[in-house]
Amino acid sequence: MENSKLDTLRKNLDLIDEQIISLLAERQMNVDAIGSVKLNTKSPTRDYQREKQVIDNIMNFAKAKKVDPEIAKQIFTLIIKTSLEKQENQKINTSGYGSSKSALIIGGLGKMGQWFAQFLNNQGFKVDISDINNDHNNIDYKNSELDYEYIIVAAPIAASAQILQDLSKLNPLGIVLDIGSIKSPLKLPLMQLVDSGCKVVSIHPMFGPGIKLLSNKHVIFINLGDSESVLKVKQLFQPTMVEQIDMQLEDHDRLIAYILGLSHVINIAFMTVLSESGEAAETLSRLSSTTFDAQLSIGENVVAENPHLYFEIQKLNNYSKSTLNALGDAVQRIITVVNNDQEQAFVNIMTKAQQYILSRKS
Repeated sequence: MENSKLDTLRKNLDLIDEQIISLLAERQMNVDAIGSVKLNTKSPTRDYQREKQVIDNIMNFAKAKKVDPEIAKQIFTLIIKTSLEKQENQKINTSGYGSSKSALIIGGLGKMGQWFAQFLNNQGFKVDISDINNDHNNIDYKNSELDYEYIIVAAPIAASAQILQDLSKLNPLGIVLDIGSIKSPLKLPLMQLVDSGCKVVSIHPMFGPGIKLLSNKHVIFINLGDSESVLKVKQLFQPTMVEQIDMQLEDHDRLIAYILGLSHVINIAFMTVLSESGEAAETLSRLSSTTFDAQLSIGENVVAENPHLYFEIQKLNNYSKSTLNALGDAVQRIITVVNNDQEQAFVNIMTKAQQYILSRKS
């Protein structure tokens, strides 16, 4: 009897789940229609005030129905994110900016190269690939007519330096665009390109190839003396919600030493301690805390990336040494304070960090 009742209840759940999916599909149809209206009226894709209104309404409705409002918030935050992805892609696909234009991606079989290939394809560009790992339909940039509107260098950092040097001798007519995450090794070849009369722009997409929604993501733009070309490169991202940041070439690597270099090495060190601890990963996961879970999630993402690229980010940045030394000094200071039972000194360290965070928010 109990088994029969359980089966009936489970069947009811299946029906409810199907109804939820049907309603999600209906909601998505409405989202698509809203996206079309936004396109026709040239309205921004994202409306933060409307998103807050939706989330507030959902949480209030959840409370009235005795459903955990935080769970409802998480569910609808994901639903809104998915809707925004569709609307952003809709805007990219209908931009028509790449119509009758062409682009060559050198290093186009790498992850970011593939991301840019898809991104430009969606805008209507004719995209060709040049990559040493491609034997089929491969363009040899050294022995081809470089009559492209854009030539994107998406190779590893050290290889990109050589490619840029090659291009300075080939004098392409279009805009040469490097996307390197470190600019120190690229500074000289970039300047050689400029001196040869080429149109050159250096950018740094502050996101990985797995990203689908560019809202709250950033692209750094470095003007090397050709403002008109910078505007044309910015136009590539115009249909998206990405935030565009202008930066001087000499500032880039100093700031990136903190943004990428420091954050990477902290997480690599964290995962190294765990992997060499002798403690089973499954055991630590079961005993996890909120802080550990968050750190483990970030650490897993970092160590899953290309280790050769991450080594380049550390090694090729002229500012990495000072940042790594500062990290080592900070860790050693904390070790000394704890070993010497200096509680007030420990409090002072954390208080200074708290004040830094408050200064960012003020």
